[in-house]
Amino acid sequence: MSATAPARRLLLVSYFYPPVRDTGARRPAALAKWLGRLGWEVTVLTSAAFGGRPEPGDGSPRVIRAFDLQTWRARLAGHRRGESLFDSDSYSGRPHPLARLVVPDPLALAWAPFARRAALAAHRERPFDRVLTTSPPESVHAIGRALQRRGVGWIADIRDAWTFEPHRPPFPTALQRRLDERLERRLLGAADRVVCVSEPAAADLRDRGIADPAVIANAWDPGDDPGPGALAATEGRLDRGRTSLLYTGRFGSYGRDPRPLVEAIASLARDAPEPASRLELAIAGPLRPDERALLGRRDLAPVAITLLGSLGREETLALQRRADALLLLAQPARSQLVNFKLFEYLAAGVPILALAAGTEAGRLAAAAGVEPVVAADDPAAIAAALGRLLGEGLRGPDPRAASRFAYPAAAESMAAVLAGAAGGNRSAGAGVRAGSER
Repeated sequence: MSATAPARRLLLVSYFYPPVRDTGARRPAALAKWLGRLGWEVTVLTSAAFGGRPEPGDGSPRVIRAFDLQTWRARLAGHRRGESLFDSDSYSGRPHPLARLVVPDPLALAWAPFARRAALAAHRERPFDRVLTTSPPESVHAIGRALQRRGVGWIADIRDAWTFEPHRPPFPTALQRRLDERLERRLLGAADRVVCVSEPAAADLRDRGIADPAVIANAWDPGDDPGPGALAATEGRLDRGRTSLLYTGRFGSYGRDPRPLVEAIASLARDAPEPASRLELAIAGPLRPDERALLGRRDLAPVAITLLGSLGREETLALQRRADALLLLAQPARSQLVNFKLFEYLAAGVPILALAAGTEAGRLAAAAGVEPVVAADDPAAIAAALGRLLGEGLRGPDPRAASRFAYPAAAESMAAVLAGAAGGNRSAGAGVRAGSER
């Protein structure tokens, strides 16, 4: 885009957006920032449930926060805003009761109608050239379709696949499941372009004849590097007398099962107590009660289990740089899983123990030089990898990998997709492959 050409106007629709701390907010926030630096005039449409921040006036995207019934849910839980729900050291992992009733998701009632109205009003005020909708929640794509009908080029960005290896529980009735599949086919099939963060999710859409997506992986944001204050704040958090293996973020949820890892630690403690006494497993993130109980098992001693709770983002990134090794966990039952933290780990430049064989995360980790990559459901292989960590140690990732998976590169790939997504173009990203294929 030339310096003299007028900026193209983009509406980025994402339910999750800062200040909410959910990982679902990071990709849209980074894309909004870096697409803006590439010359796009970005407006973000998001939920009002998480509060807001004053407009900085520094070229940051304009943010429209649409009314959300989730605000009432947060207040019933004793919080002023929804983002407080993500700040606890514990979480239930239980879906909202309406998730069993409303297709495709409860936000189709709680937020999407208000967001659609806000999107159309903003378009009437100053028309958009493109709209980028990012899911989950899947109901967000109805907003893209509404703007597409008014001549706006629409790109559907899929962070988690809709019906392929879904992260949500199945609907209880066949009628609901058929409706969900029909909505997926109708909406994603109508988009001018479709983007997926992982190849397995893209392959599923191709195999079913719904779309031919581009693949643009998640990434890390160079602007998020922790400062000296955050590094100083992490001093003493890890036991320098032991080899620290650090995990950051939610420990469980679908696609991440810590039980085989715990069995491997128990095996190491029983069969090799001396090396085990030199290991610290540190977890910085919220835990469910059952996960906390699992990590409190007595047969894990002499391994030190350190529960650090939920930390601020900058402090978490700083802690990653202090650890001896970083733990990646992705179960092969969910082949599309490509943990956001993988890219943060690559940026940290620290050795990675990847329990992720058979997943997109494992494939990308191996391509980045991470070794070993073992299955997360194989306690014997995990125990052997822990023994290697405590013995000869692990090799760090290829230093060049971090630049391949940084948001400047991902934003350039997304900008190319946006540029080709003129309204009514039904190629759905045909022939475009980027991000993880760079």
